[in-house]
Amino acid sequence: MSHSILRRSFIAIALLLSLVASSGVALGHAERDAAFPDGTGKVPTYRPMIAEPNLVVCAPDSRARIMKIEDRDLRNDNLKLAAKCRFENLQDAVKAVKERGTTIYMLPGVYRETPYRAQPKCAKELAKNDEDPGAPILSYEQQMMCPQAQNLIGIFGDAKPADDKRECNAAVCDLQIEGTGDDAEDVIITGGFTKDGKWMKLNGIRGDRADGLYLKNFTIELFEFNAVYILETDGFVIDEVVGRWNDEYAFLTFAVDHGLYKNCEGYNNGDSAIYPGSASNVNDDDGYGQTKRWSVEIRNCKAHHNAAGYSGTAGNSVYVHDNDFYANQTGMVTDSIYPDHPGLPQDHAWVTGNRFYSNNSNYIERYVQSGICDKKPAERGYKPPPGKPDWAGTVCPVIPAPVGAGMVIAGGNWNLLENNDVWDNWRAGFMLISVPAIIRNEPEHGFDTSHFNKYSGNTMGIAPSGKVDLNGLDFWWDDQGEGNCWEKNKGPKERGITTNTMYPFGLPDCESGGSYGLPNNPYKTGSIAACALYDPRDPIFRDPPGCPLFDTPEEPK
Repeated sequence: MSHSILRRSFIAIALLLSLVASSGVALGHAERDAAFPDGTGKVPTYRPMIAEPNLVVCAPDSRARIMKIEDRDLRNDNLKLAAKCRFENLQDAVKAVKERGTTIYMLPGVYRETPYRAQPKCAKELAKNDEDPGAPILSYEQQMMCPQAQNLIGIFGDAKPADDKRECNAAVCDLQIEGTGDDAEDVIITGGFTKDGKWMKLNGIRGDRADGLYLKNFTIELFEFNAVYILETDGFVIDEVVGRWNDEYAFLTFAVDHGLYKNCEGYNNGDSAIYPGSASNVNDDDGYGQTKRWSVEIRNCKAHHNAAGYSGTAGNSVYVHDNDFYANQTGMVTDSIYPDHPGLPQDHAWVTGNRFYSNNSNYIERYVQSGICDKKPAERGYKPPPGKPDWAGTVCPVIPAPVGAGMVIAGGNWNLLENNDVWDNWRAGFMLISVPAIIRNEPEHGFDTSHFNKYSGNTMGIAPSGKVDLNGLDFWWDDQGEGNCWEKNKGPKERGITTNTMYPFGLPDCESGGSYGLPNNPYKTGSIAACALYDPRDPIFRDPPGCPLFDTPEEPK
């Protein structure tokens, strides 16, 4: 390629990236400016049944459901709790909490929170002068003053926000909410739609500055933004909770510390099941993975049949291990794409011992480009009809997740990806993409991502059973960044490790110091930039010209 053609390519890509940065495409719902907690908290400890003090929530048919519980001890505990039930709605129980460290038990049943579904008068006042009356950006004080404006259930831990010091000092701090059934589907918190077919609520459970929040053993479904939303909180656990059929996220945590997701499951979400965005940036030193501690740990979860199993802008200091990411459009993505997230650019995730497989679901083609997602939310088919699997509902991707990718770093530094099993992802097992700072409206930082990412000891194209099940490419890389390296990864004997790198001797090894920072590669960056223009609301940009990532790749042979 001549110098003049190369220069024109760089200019074209820069212009396109500038357009992406200024367009506001696929940014999801805006939120108030948030700040990290001070990090003095801790991961809360589970309080076994029956813990005191407690409050009990029950449904009209809870007793009948309890009698079907096979485990005698669990059934007896439920009957004891049923005798003292005095709430039919979780929000009523939250409002009744008088003592820090309270546990709220939810007996088997379906909870619609009927008194809290309609928009309250205070919500109409808050929306008067907002450009988007469906989701105005509210301050913490406004959220606390009008909790049902955007949330079905609101938990607010900072009782004195006017003193400008984020603190959890309310009775609802260290709150545990636990479903008491055999499994998560015995207790269901459901959102749904208004009479005119719109979303009933933006969020299901909102834990805001709610340090010590422990959520366990229930299913939460059918919300426009998040089923569970935890914000500016130091210390939380999401344990054995299922999040499904949401327009964007099952579990979103933002500007948090001392967090733990474990044994969770999420499916049929239009962004992702798991989103540890802007986790506290506690590991900011040079070095792979952990240099101090983890701000959020994610373990033993299943994320499947989503646009992305996991997504996390500024997912910093996150420890992701022993999870299954499968049957999504993209298994996992961590990025530095979207602006106004504290902690950018992303750094220091440790991704180990996970299984990334069969992430080939093309929801953009199936539901967005077909026009199904243009219908009113109530008519799209989020919840599958009887007789269909629970995960067979509609997914309307709000993000440009590439079809057929196991795990993507879209602008990140000092990430360690080791000992993962990655197979049957038809585009690529791993993708590493540099994202210039102009994308996040910080052009002065130039190309400050895609540096010092290490891929070590991963098994590519071989299922844990030993069956060969190839990825399209094992490692897709745009050749950018300094210090990126690959070592001890293994693939099938007859094929070995495959890559698209243009480095003359293949993927840079770690012993020699890794990559040395090639300039922008227009052949690869151009198509990625085109895909970033994805907008599911626009008939043209739901299939952006020049974007190949939303086409289903052929199954590799």
